[in-house]
Amino acid sequence: MARLRIQHCIVNLTTRQYGVHPTSDLLGVDYYYTVPADTEFPTYPRKFELFVRFIASSRIGGSVRVTISFLNYDGSDRQIIYKKRFGVPSATAARFLVVDQGFKMLNVSLPGEGTYAVRVSKQFRKPWEAKTRWILLATDYFLVEKA
Repeated sequence: MARLRIQHCIVNLTTRQYGVHPTSDLLGVDYYYTVPADTEFPTYPRKFELFVRFIASSRIGGSVRVTISFLNYDGSDRQIIYKKRFGVPSATAARFLVVDQGFKMLNVSLPGEGTYAVRVSKQFRKPWEAKTRWILLATDYFLVEKA
């Protein structure tokens, strides 16, 4: 069985991919996002994208879940503000496989100033278990502050 890993998980404003072996340009990579001083929360940013580089030994495909959590000051989850499943392109290779994928996160409502965690998870089930569970593959963080 192939083990799926994530090498990079980066929140950005725009991910552009082009070429036969897709080259990825990540634009607007910044972990500090400022909003105008007169912003009332909740606010909706123009857009967020998530760049993810998947690595596997033999097969990639299926879907992943992306969540965004508003964190307490101690780092624990205060509120999950976004949850969506995204498809991952199916691909196979004889020895080693890398797939770059950009996910557009639309209609994200930011409830206030503070730190947010963006997490990518995959549903997994061991052959001897009846239920599936979500396994965390990667996390990225960003901070929202008023200017």
